Amino acid sequence: MIDAKKDKSLKVSETPAFMTAFVALNTQKKPLDNPKVRQALNEAFDRTTYMKTVFDNTATQAVNPYPPNTWSYDKNIAAYKYSPDDAKKLLADAGFPNGFETTICVHPNGSVLNPSPKAGAELLQADLAKIGVKAQVKVIEWGELIKEAKQGQHDMLFMGWASDNGDPDNYLSPLFSCNAVKSGINFARYCDLQLDKLIADGKTTADVAKRTKSYTDAQKIIHDQAL
Repeated sequence: MIDAKKDKSLKVSETPAFMTAFVALNTQKKPLDNPKVRQALNEAFDRTTYMKTVFDNTATQAVNPYPPNTWSYDKNIAAYKYSPDDAKKLLADAGFPNGFETTICVHPNGSVLNPSPKAGAELLQADLAKIGVKAQVKVIEWGELIKEAKQGQHDMLFMGWASDNGDPDNYLSPLFSCNAVKSGINFARYCDLQLDKLIADGKTTADVAKRTKSYTDAQKIIHDQAL
């Protein structure tokens, strides 16, 4: 294998991809329907170790539903901090001081969006165990995984999304709209009328400023709800 970056006769250009990897939390499953529980899981996840182990630090930690090279990306939204202690407090506030049992679904084969699915799931599993959440890792073949995910049978699901055109709506409508819950592609299965209206408003005008306002407001809801 030749490392093009080390070949002085070659000029290497790199462009960030319009794609994002995420763990979908099924908001139609208890106790994942509780935003405090979802926030706790986010604060329990050691993303730094995950990025180093799974991506060899070649990727950027996801904060919003689409990458920073997408217009309207809200740079003012901060990533969830890694804090098992705070995560435990959130779980206790949500009524689960001793944690709960759940499952993490992944497919067996690696890809650009997830080079090592099982290793990543096991890292998350270990992080959740520190706050009392017992998660079983389920490795499922791709066809069956998608079938189950579209039917909402999963609890937590390692998934990714690649944009066709780099437009914010190409992430928001498929992954967070109410219609996408019906079609099965909204893997968080979260349907909120306010969020849905913001997504709809954003794609019914050509005014970039108005679209940006709709999308930044949508990003805040998605972040605060820990979707």
